[in-house]
Amino acid sequence: MYPIHSQVNSSNYGEEYLGYIRGFPMVRFMIKKSRFNPQCITYSQMDMIFNARIYYRRLTTWTRAYLLSRYFGVGTAEELFNRLYFESLEIGNMLQIIFGRQYSEEYSRLLSQFVIPLRELITAQLAGDSEGVSEELERIYTNIHERAVYLETLNPYWSQTEYENLLDTYTQYILEEANALTSGHYTRDIQIYDQLNAHTNRMGDVFAEGLYDYITSGAQGSAIPRSGGVQCITYDQMNAIYGIRMFWFELATWVRNYMLSRYMGLGNTEEVYERLLQVPVEYVNVLRQIFGGSVAGEYVNLFYVYIDLIDAFITAQLEGNIEEIDRITQQLYQNADERAAFISSINPYWSEEEWKNRLYTNLRSTIDESTSFLLGDYGKNIDIFSRLLDQAESTSTYFAQGLFDYIYQQQALRLR
Repeated sequence: MYPIHSQVNSSNYGEEYLGYIRGFPMVRFMIKKSRFNPQCITYSQMDMIFNARIYYRRLTTWTRAYLLSRYFGVGTAEELFNRLYFESLEIGNMLQIIFGRQYSEEYSRLLSQFVIPLRELITAQLAGDSEGVSEELERIYTNIHERAVYLETLNPYWSQTEYENLLDTYTQYILEEANALTSGHYTRDIQIYDQLNAHTNRMGDVFAEGLYDYITSGAQGSAIPRSGGVQCITYDQMNAIYGIRMFWFELATWVRNYMLSRYMGLGNTEEVYERLLQVPVEYVNVLRQIFGGSVAGEYVNLFYVYIDLIDAFITAQLEGNIEEIDRITQQLYQNADERAAFISSINPYWSEEEWKNRLYTNLRSTIDESTSFLLGDYGKNIDIFSRLLDQAESTSTYFAQGLFDYIYQQQALRLR
């Protein structure tokens, strides 16, 4: 098996680049347009941005799951392709609300013509078919061009050039991750995955900004408030909320990656564990910016305990130690109680009972996920992971609502 190298004509993408990753030019974005007022982002605007960012985050998550199924047999490749295929169509539902069914279905068709050649590209690579790899790459980059053209035609506030840059760079990251997985460069895989998620934020912003410009341009009336008199926060505060919101996706993803390493020997277990430990640190650091320094120590320690308990639970399952499994399970629920009590104590817009229910639900799914890995039931495993992502989205929405209300209240108090 050999690395996939794209054959991209970079002359179409301007003169400035961020550098190269194994032959893939990483485009520096020169275009930035936005009618969002960075000093006053309303809840509806924030929600629009978050929905777009989360779409791309979920697409990336399922793409990686599909790559793992093809290269390492984690799950049924056909089932995971179907999930990736249908996930790729979700953006059509977002477009339908604004532009109507006909246009959303056409864009959904174009999206489906991206994931199909991606599947065939991997097949060609695994077969050592260099000609087939070149043909599928050509199909992928032709599709990128067609989607960019269509988006600009659909909405004058979306730029063909910018979308070609965004989609091209996204694809290059996917190809580089595939190369890292096939070559066993798992440290590089962790780095690429983080870079890819950061890039999806930019893609979500461009999508949301274009929609906002379109809605408020007069073509669809003034569905979103544009001026004063509404509750709003700054763009930086919105990004802080988003960073916290993504914690739930990151936790589900990296707990799963750690399970993959423990149960299937995929990647360097110590490196994956260290990356997992970084997830609550990044989360609590952002919380500290909003609620103050006292949040950091106690709360991050509660998550360290949680991660240690998950690690011990996996070990007990691998050893078949039922008594230890029961003991650790009890400790995991106690830890959930402590986390629920702590997080509800720092914000009156969060309910301790609500947090308990959400953390218990997440814990049950995480235990089920571990058990499905142990039993090699990968069909069920994929269903559980899908459930965990849905739970992460729901919990992050609840989190964002409480944070928005808290930040707005604090700003209002300072103005009195």
